[in-house]
Amino acid sequence: MKRPGLDALTPVIGVTMLIGHLTAWAQHKTAALSLTGHELGEFTNFTPGAGVFANEWFYLPAWAAGLALAIAAARSRRPSVWLTLMALAVASTQFGLPRFERWTNPAFRLQFIVTAVCLIAVVVLGVGLRLAKSADAKALAIAMAALPVLTIVPVTGFLAVRPFIETLYRDTLAPGLGWWLCALASVLAVVHTIAMARRRG
Repeated sequence: MKRPGLDALTPVIGVTMLIGHLTAWAQHKTAALSLTGHELGEFTNFTPGAGVFANEWFYLPAWAAGLALAIAAARSRRPSVWLTLMALAVASTQFGLPRFERWTNPAFRLQFIVTAVCLIAVVVLGVGLRLAKSADAKALAIAMAALPVLTIVPVTGFLAVRPFIETLYRDTLAPGLGWWLCALASVLAVVHTIAMARRRG
C-alpha cells in the first residue's frame, strides 16, 4: 500500500480539540470558577438539572482528538512523526478515563468502556493501518475524519447546561476559549471531510 503524505489538517484538528478540551469552556469573571471542558465532564455529574445532557459527552473532544491524531500518525512517512502523533493520540484519549478509584463504580462504567474502546481504536488505526499491506487508506481516512464533527454535540450541549451552572453560581457564564476552539475544530473537520470526499471522487 502506498501511503499518502501526512495531511497537515488532520493533526491540526486533533491538537485543536485537545487544547480546547483542556481550556476554559465556562468562562467566569473569577478565573478560579471557570471550568474546562474536561472539568465539565465531572462537574455536571453534581449540578442539579444538568442531567438533561449526559456528562460523558464532554469527553468526546478528547476521544475524537485521539482518533484524529492516530489517523494522522498512520498516514505519516517518518517514524519520528508517527511516534510523536501516537503518543499524543494515547495521551489525549486517556483524558476520558475516570479516576482510578472509580473504575469499578457503575456510574462511571460507560465512560470507562468508551475510553477503553477508543484506546484500542487508536492502536488499531495508528499501528494496524500503517502496517496494512492492502487497505483503502483514503476511504478509512474519510470515514474517521468525520468523527471530530461529533464535537459539535458537547459544544451545543454546553449551551444546554449553562443555565443550570449559572443558577448554581448565581452569576453569568460566557463560552470560553476552549469552547470556541472545539467549535472551530468541528468546522475544520466538516471542511476537511468534504474536501477529502471530493478528492476521492
